[in-house]
Amino acid sequence: RLLLKQEEREDSSDSMGFQDDVSDRNVTLHDIAVADSGHARLNQLGYKQELNRDLSVLSNFAFSFSIISILTGITTLYTTGLTFGGPVTMVYGWLIAGCFTLFVGLSMAEICSSYPTSGGLYYWSAMLAGKEWGPFASWITGWFNIVGQWAVTTSIDFSLAQLLQVIILLSTGGNNGGGYNASKYVVICFHGGILLSHAILNSLPITWLSFVGTLSAAWNVLGVFVLMILIPAVAPKKASAKFIFEHFNTDNEVRIHSKPYIFVLGLLMSQYTLSGYDASAHM
Repeated sequence: RLLLKQEEREDSSDSMGFQDDVSDRNVTLHDIAVADSGHARLNQLGYKQELNRDLSVLSNFAFSFSIISILTGITTLYTTGLTFGGPVTMVYGWLIAGCFTLFVGLSMAEICSSYPTSGGLYYWSAMLAGKEWGPFASWITGWFNIVGQWAVTTSIDFSLAQLLQVIILLSTGGNNGGGYNASKYVVICFHGGILLSHAILNSLPITWLSFVGTLSAAWNVLGVFVLMILIPAVAPKKASAKFIFEHFNTDNEVRIHSKPYIFVLGLLMSQYTLSGYDASAHM
């Protein structure tokens, strides 16, 4: 349509010059479309873009990878994996949880490509549920999302506060050496300080957050590889391959004897670690 309007306005133009002008304009429009297809899609949806698209693909990936944080995810529920199922659940649970996570991730990517709105979970729900159920689906999605954000942020930061408690205890001599064991009130103060620091951090410009996210992703990758090499190297005893791939632990304090139920409970370690990848879709 743009080319037809241009032709109508320049009927008297020289034919060769007109063709060159149209060709140049066509290339420019094509370049713009390729450069930011999301902006064009927002225009189709009736949205006016308000936020800058300053995050690269690597930066967007870094946000999700940092939130997934394999190091903190594994250590938080490592005991759960060992107790419910043991090596079998911990080894094969990654494959099962990873497979279903991939299905959900691919679905979110497809929806995000169709509706590229920032924080678009509510909009997606409204569009996919239809006019009748759209408002209710959007409301449910919004509240589940915000409550989940509150819970995961406070739980992770409280784990960090407890980690600080242990670090201080060990560095001052430990339990048997008269080390300082912070009280629960001191741990709560640690928790409040960590939450405040994270609130300030998330108020920084997006370029700063992009750098911090990329740094965090690199730290997670490096940390995982260091542990993969360091732990087997310093371990005084090593388990056999038969134990790792075939041993299924059924001994637990809660007296659960159903093997399928034990296996499902053991999957929590893998599932908890792999949560948070939806951050890329939020951004």
